Amino acid sequence: MSTVLSIADRNRELVRAIYEIADRGALDELGSYFSEGYTVSQPDGSPVPGEWSGSEADAALGKLFKICGIQKVTVREILADGPHRVVGLVDAEGVAQDGSAWTTPVAEVFWIEDGKITNVRPFYWDLVELRRAAGIV
Repeated sequence: MSTVLSIADRNRELVRAIYEIADRGALDELGSYFSEGYTVSQPDGSPVPGEWSGSEADAALGKLFKICGIQKVTVREILADGPHRVVGLVDAEGVAQDGSAWTTPVAEVFWIEDGKITNVRPFYWDLVELRRAAGIV
């Protein structure tokens, strides 16, 4: 019997793949998973606040990983229902600028079209902990 994945299942696996890549710290391998003009948003309280597209989004993500010392991403759950929206629930862990270990739960929403991520929007980070990790008090 053949197993056919639904669009929601394929989208869920796409997001799982990018978390696995992020967990390895191989951010340069993420490009093929995103549309050319994809957007990333971070809230005002983030160590790297703003909204970016394309290569600027790549740079912002890299900067966030670097200044917060993100070293591990553990998937807790990935929820997908319908043809576009996927929610990732993960724990991010790292080593802060002061050398202390930190961890925070993360909830973010991905919008996917034609097999590519077009938008990433976090809805929860412990921004106080991220700012501490980045050395921003």
